[in-house]
Amino acid sequence: MSEQPVSKPAPPANVTRSPRFRAGALAAVAVVVGLILWLSLRDTGGSSSQGPSNATAVSPDQLKSLASSVGHPVFWLGPKPGETYELTRTSNGSIYVRYLPPGVDVGSKQAYLTVATYPFPAAYPAIQNVTREKGVQTVHLPHRGLAEIAQQDKTSVHAAYPGIDYQVEVFDPTPGNAWAFVKGGQLTAVGNLKPSSSNPAQPGTTPTAFTLADLKALPATVGHTVYWAGPKRADTYEVTQTTSGQVYVRYLPRGAQVGTKDPYLSVATYPFSGALAAIQAVSKKPNQATIKVPGGGLAVYDRKHPKSIHLAFPGSDFQIEVFDPSPVKARRLVAAGRIAAIG
Repeated sequence: MSEQPVSKPAPPANVTRSPRFRAGALAAVAVVVGLILWLSLRDTGGSSSQGPSNATAVSPDQLKSLASSVGHPVFWLGPKPGETYELTRTSNGSIYVRYLPPGVDVGSKQAYLTVATYPFPAAYPAIQNVTREKGVQTVHLPHRGLAEIAQQDKTSVHAAYPGIDYQVEVFDPTPGNAWAFVKGGQLTAVGNLKPSSSNPAQPGTTPTAFTLADLKALPATVGHTVYWAGPKRADTYEVTQTTSGQVYVRYLPRGAQVGTKDPYLSVATYPFSGALAAIQAVSKKPNQATIKVPGGGLAVYDRKHPKSIHLAFPGSDFQIEVFDPSPVKARRLVAAGRIAAIG
């Protein structure tokens, strides 16, 4: 990501939410950030594989075909007569369905009702953890689904279903609308919502203890750059990977078990075309603070949720998220240039 499941960057919705951090799932942050950055890119006319350049108008039948082709549910709010259904897909597997009112062209820079489907291992347990936080409203959905919304952000709702490794975000620029749609039972899936016993959990999504040598070999294994906060020999390096290329490195102090739900320093690497431009766009939003990073990079964090910082470097198609229970420690790590590529 974004203390959120809900966090921010990539097309999941142009939402400025607080990523809520849960054990083994920094991805929660990426979700919200995703939508936020995606919308920000639209607002600034930036281009990336996640922006409006690949947005197309689709029919309900085409959405059904898409769900069949990708092999997982794709979420939307059902048909709305007179509106255009705009589809955007990203290289990391995120899918966005936006509802455009009559007369609005595909690729419009204005914010409209959007439903995002994000790859997210263990999405349901992550949502369950978030619902235990203060200021969070929840609603139970058909098929044992669960949705939540934070009091500080009434524009974005996150939802998940048991056994489905995808998180859903419903965004509407009018506060309260997204919650009303979800609570009213409009959120629905195109595709099978029942986890299949013949499809075991995807490999690589389980937190695993790595040695320092394992970490140094990781970029070659995954085929792309991976970021971390440098060696900490007294700590255990916990690594979680997703099939969409996201990699999470968490530093566990002595005695902490791999997979623990307690929050610790974590560095996430997200594939994200035009990452620096997206960070620059988000930095112009209200309540955002920036940190200049050695090497020409830029970091941004929400002053209301300073435990999570997102940053990117020039010429890199990866966004990095740094989380620490201590906001001061997170800022110091980033400002000192400690967040770097493994290698």
